[in-house]
This record gives sequence, C-alpha cells and structure tokens, in this order.
Amino acid sequence: MITNLVIGSEGFIGTSLCRFLEKKHEKVVHFDIRKNVKEDGRFYTFDFTHIDYIYFLAWDVGGSKYLYESKIQMTQLKWNLQLMTNVFEQIEKKKKKFLFVSSQLSEECDTVYGVTKRLGEVWTHLLNGVCVRVWNAYGVMEENDVKSHVISDFIYQALVQKRITMMTSGEEWRQFTHIDDLCKAFYMALHSKNLRRTVYDASSYEWVRIRDIAEIICDATGATYKVGSVKGHDPLPSLNMGRVPGWLPSVGLQDGIYKMIRQEKKLLRI
Repeated sequence: MITNLVIGSEGFIGTSLCRFLEKKHEKVVHFDIRKNVKEDGRFYTFDFTHIDYIYFLAWDVGGSKYLYESKIQMTQLKWNLQLMTNVFEQIEKKKKKFLFVSSQLSEECDTVYGVTKRLGEVWTHLLNGVCVRVWNAYGVMEENDVKSHVISDFIYQALVQKRITMMTSGEEWRQFTHIDDLCKAFYMALHSKNLRRTVYDASSYEWVRIRDIAEIICDATGATYKVGSVKGHDPLPSLNMGRVPGWLPSVGLQDGIYKMIRQEKKLLRI
C-alpha cells in the first residue's frame, strides 16, 4: 500500500487532500500543528522510512486581509523560513519524492507570502520535486476570522447578516479553483510520468471579478452587498506555467459556490 505524508493535513486544503487519498485506498500519515502542538514543522524531526510520497502544504497563510497586513509580515517571514528550511533539508537527505504546494502570488514581491512561496519553488526545483501553484482555492467553509478566504467570508455574511460588506471596490480580477479539482491536480502531478518542468498551475483559467462573486452569492441567498472604496490588488500579468499533464478543472464556479451555500445552511440550520 502506498503511504503518503501530508504536512499540513488539518489545513484549508489538507483536510480535503487527506480524504481524497484515503478514498483511493492509500495510507495517509497526518501531520499538523493544529492536531498536535508537537507536530511543529519548523523543528520536528521526521521519520520518512516508510513514506512513499510527501505533500508539503503547511504554511502560514490566509486570505488577502491576512496576507497583505503589514503588521504581521515579519511573523510570516520567520515562521515560513523556519518551516521551509527544516522540511526541505530533511527531504534532501532522504531523497523522497515530494510535491510543494505554491501559489500564483509567488510572482509578487510585495508580500512575504509571495516571496517565500517563490523561494519554495526554487528549492523544490533544486531537490527534483514537483510544484503546483494554487489559484484562489475555495470549496470549504472556514471559520470566519482574519485568515478566512473571500468566498467563505461572503457566504457567511450573506447567510448570517443578510448583507455582504466588501473590503474593496470588487473590480479586481481572480481565478478560483475548487478544492476537489486541486486534490486531483496534486495527485496527478506527483504520479505523472510526463512532467516537463518543475512548476505547474492549477486554475480554472477563467477570470472573474470579486464583485461578480458577491452577485452570485446574493442571487442565491437573497442578500445584498455593499462595495468598499479601496481598490483591490490585481494579479501580475505573470507567465502561466501550464497545467498538470492530463488535468483539467471539472467544478464550475457557480456550482461550487452553490454547494458551499447548501453546506453552510445545514450547519447553521437555515
């Protein structure tokens, strides 16, 4: 039986990835500081003896309101550099096959998140690993706090407050990728025999405004929305690294959002 180590197993994407791998009847070793404070990837000594594949998802990350907050840039920098150094040095010694989960924001240089993710991509290349860049993951409702992401935030506001209050004017453009599609992309990238490069993108390849997201959610819930006065960040016109061979997204944005709304209504008993 194939044994996978998922570093960051209890996170936003990690929980879904673990379920995906287990449904394939593969063994999953869960590792996350949220599960056990001793499982701190910055300092932990791993035992890779019986591990076939490693999925490296752990990172200090959140939605845009967290990533762009100036007061916590240094905290993010220290955490992620320690984490990356400890994990990659041990992978190098054991020569294990691994996947590093990055972000399209790795092309940006104005946040610690983007810079450290880009460094992770370079280090992955040096270790002969494979990297998949995530473009705005969604598909699971999160706890409503500073680290939650925009679609989850909007759905929570729409159902609980009946009104979405946007931080920005909503004119910024994004590409969103459902977590189910991401799990498939990670798995196919790590198992593919047709890779031609180190870094790949996992995206819907369809641009949508943040304001359009609010309108989809309001149409489905009967809520209203109010735009903010601040202009949001548009992604850099970065080079698309290409999709994982054989992979295409299958979950449409509207269908994915409707599914999240149904799930949250059940939880809120609406």
